Amino acid sequence: MKSPFFKLFSFVCFSILFFFNNSVEVFSQSDYKNNSKNTIYIEGAGAGGYGSINYEYIYFLPRTFSNNQTSKIAFAFRLGASTYYLNDYTDTFNPEIIVPVAIHFLYGKNHKLEVGAGQTITSFVRASSSNFQPKRDIRNHTHFILGYRYQKNKGGLMFRIAYTPILEFNTDYQHWGGLAVGYAF
Repeated sequence: MKSPFFKLFSFVCFSILFFFNNSVEVFSQSDYKNNSKNTIYIEGAGAGGYGSINYEYIYFLPRTFSNNQTSKIAFAFRLGASTYYLNDYTDTFNPEIIVPVAIHFLYGKNHKLEVGAGQTITSFVRASSSNFQPKRDIRNHTHFILGYRYQKNKGGLMFRIAYTPILEFNTDYQHWGGLAVGYAF
């Protein structure tokens, strides 16, 4: 059974997409070929645990409203990496790995609203119940993003502050937030 928050979040995302699909006119992607499409950033807290290194590919959907006021709509595809402990409980090098994967909806020119969701894949080491030897446990956790991003479409400094709640083990809702700084090119 899906949580009420997930239903509300899905409704809001689909409503936003429906609004933009029905109220704007699509132009050629080549009109925006000079926009930076790659972003590398470091995020403190957020979907990658206490800190992560991330790469995003941004796909711009160029659109204009009927009054000829242009606006930027984009989707960002994110892949990140983080670690928590490098050694396991036997003091052997056996890092715990955290990989956030997400899709973000961006709206705005330099100052952007960011809404997104994704999965955080974790690979932690724990003791096996049968022989107490290290055993990897891989889990998926759903995360959401609602935040503010400063990023010029032509590239340069990127800054983001976001509310990033996590559904640990897709059952336990945890409030969380993140702060990111990076470079778009």
